Amino acid sequence: MSLIYLIVMSTIAGILTGIVGMAALTLYPVLISVGVLPITANATITVSQVAGGLGTVLSSLRELHGHWKQTLQITAVNTIGGVLGALILIHSSNAGFKKFVPFFILLAGIMILAPSKNKKDAKQVSKWIRILSWIGVFLVGIYDGYFGAGAGLLMIAILSKVIDQKYVIYNAMRNFASFIGNLIYAIMFIFMLQIDWKVIIPLIIGLFIGGYIGPIVVRYIPSQIMKYCVGVFAIVLSFVLGYQAYFK
Repeated sequence: MSLIYLIVMSTIAGILTGIVGMAALTLYPVLISVGVLPITANATITVSQVAGGLGTVLSSLRELHGHWKQTLQITAVNTIGGVLGALILIHSSNAGFKKFVPFFILLAGIMILAPSKNKKDAKQVSKWIRILSWIGVFLVGIYDGYFGAGAGLLMIAILSKVIDQKYVIYNAMRNFASFIGNLIYAIMFIFMLQIDWKVIIPLIIGLFIGGYIGPIVVRYIPSQIMKYCVGVFAIVLSFVLGYQAYFK
């Protein structure tokens, strides 16, 4: 039953990864519920997300065509920040990390539910807005390497301000950047942190399947409904984990 539970939840997480990048938010409480320690859970999710990222990239190749130069630039800046975040995680304690998690998840929920502003034409975006946006990509990378719950949406919010393309395009860019980042973080975590290898296989299976489905969903179904549901879930979950971290 635990095997089926992990595959089903990781498939859902993979689908969400391809849509808004919410695998860590979905899988973190799942692994905690089966007895995995907080930092071990996060490191294990990161390693297994390489499979989910591969699925999303393969499914997003159509949208990435003609946008590789900009995608690689975004990936480089985001990954540099992510390596710094991963190093911070490696030197954190399970107790301290668990107390920060509810705040990250609450931020993710607020960002998901916050109304989006109309996208400006790329030619009208000022030089300073672009500079701040690139700094934002770097900072999201730090957060992604440290925990990552909601990092996908934060990245989407930034890319929507500077890329004059449809959601499906800059979501594909985010998918590629996340894949490369998770690949590097996974290598770091395998050598420097404890990984729960018993749960890796079902997570990989579910994340790859779900990761391939996610970008296809984005093409045909409006993402606002999914964002609203995940946003409400994130806020509720932040209070539950906050209670567990501070009052139990």
